[in-house]
Amino acid sequence: MKPTYSDIIDWMMDYFAAYNTYAQNPETVARMSDYFTPDVRFVPYISAFGGPSNAVTDRDEFFRMFTGHPTVYEKFEVEDIAVDERRMVAVALLKVALFDSTTHEVLVRKHYMPRYQLVLDEKGTLKISTILFFWEATPPEVDEAYAIEKRGKSI
Repeated sequence: MKPTYSDIIDWMMDYFAAYNTYAQNPETVARMSDYFTPDVRFVPYISAFGGPSNAVTDRDEFFRMFTGHPTVYEKFEVEDIAVDERRMVAVALLKVALFDSTTHEVLVRKHYMPRYQLVLDEKGTLKISTILFFWEATPPEVDEAYAIEKRGKSI
């Protein structure tokens, strides 16, 4: 049976709580297998990750990405989730804090907006099959464009 809107919201909230608790620790990251298909695709729409042509297409590789930055960890706070249960899609607006792993000091605050394609596995359990991943960033050309715009207004 297809999950309802409420089922998907509840499952996504469980996923985000599990991510915050287990995903970035090499000793517990395997618990995240409950949330992803083995062939999960992570498609980064971020130049720092090489853009969409540098997609991750394997759950183990994806988990290495979770645990590949031991000097920092991130925590997600859900601001909003939009769900299309007919298409099995969820989009989340996440407030993110990156912390220093030693001091637990907040280093950066930003937002992510991932789009999750959901599927039901052979047991009828929700899983994430694809993540289209966007994050809040200001590339240098945006700063340049604002500087040009400001100069134009002052003339």
